[in-house]
Amino acid sequence: MNFYFSEEQNKLRDAVAAYSKIAGSDPQRDIEERDSEFSWDVLRALGDKGWTGVIVPEEYGGMGKGAMEYTIIMEETAKELIYGPQNLIQAQQGLLAVGTEEQKRKWLPELAKGKMMAAQAISEPDAGSSFQNIQTTAVKDENEWVLNGLKVHINLGKEAQLMMVLAKTDKGLTEFLVDRDSKGIRYEKQDPIGLRSAPMYDVHFEDCRIPLDSVLGREGRGIETFMSIFKLSRLGVASQLIGIARGCLDHAVSFTKSRKVGENRVSDFQGIQWIIAKLTSELEAAKLARNQAAWLHDQKVNHNLETSIAKYLAGVVADEVVNKAFTLTGSHACYRNKPYDRYVREVKSLLAGGGSSEVMLNNVAREILRPSYQY
Repeated sequence: MNFYFSEEQNKLRDAVAAYSKIAGSDPQRDIEERDSEFSWDVLRALGDKGWTGVIVPEEYGGMGKGAMEYTIIMEETAKELIYGPQNLIQAQQGLLAVGTEEQKRKWLPELAKGKMMAAQAISEPDAGSSFQNIQTTAVKDENEWVLNGLKVHINLGKEAQLMMVLAKTDKGLTEFLVDRDSKGIRYEKQDPIGLRSAPMYDVHFEDCRIPLDSVLGREGRGIETFMSIFKLSRLGVASQLIGIARGCLDHAVSFTKSRKVGENRVSDFQGIQWIIAKLTSELEAAKLARNQAAWLHDQKVNHNLETSIAKYLAGVVADEVVNKAFTLTGSHACYRNKPYDRYVREVKSLLAGGGSSEVMLNNVAREILRPSYQY
């Protein structure tokens, strides 16, 4: 494994970072954060640059790159508090992994160009990390499926032209591709503390009729379809957490170097230096774990363990960074016109995305307790 980005990947990182810095400083971002509105202009700009189709093969209009490039884009956008193409990548990965050729050609080109949004509808009031309690049903009625149920915590649910919905059929849990124009869908906008630029909805399916060929993957194999998506998309969430941690730490460290206490700067004190050193070390460890998992994905090697470790470490360090920022900056951080409030809220929201830290630990334990595992 090469621990360094290629020249092409470094150019991509620099380009995404430069764009995100400009886009993140636009006053419109503050309005979207306040009102919980999606940044359509950002999506269009990302699409124009090809970044919304980073993992999509060129034959479907994408960049034809891999997980490494995907994580670069997610990290650099998140650093500037931009909601990157996470939802689009999830949908693309599902289609690429188990979609039919007809489904790929119908959806991938527009998704790759950022011309439409997508969303994953998994969680329910009584079903989160455990799918056993999923109550949404899909019943065959002649040449259609009829969906009924309630999905909650759906980022960009209403904005999404394509929704991937996990529901129960006679054969078990199944993933469906649902067009927003289908009748029988109702949205309730929520008021979350974080990820407000990716508006959150409860989505009601009330006798929602969709074509028989709307199944993604195989009927009754919805868990397999879900895992084919989330093994990669968890790396996107890990990258968002790493990016936010970097942005927060940059702000806090800059403050310690400029703020004077008597004849000294805050950064001159050993206690402060230890905090900065510890956080930086943990952040670098999380980045390396993420890079290893992304590299394994691109090598088409199983990375269940490495992805769970990466998501867990990214969550731990991001949570610690946003909390320690208040130690490093004191009362300076306790104002709404400073970014630290949002850093905290974004991290708290992302910790649950793609599975909580506790779920990641369960995944890690499951992998290392297999009889074939070797330290």
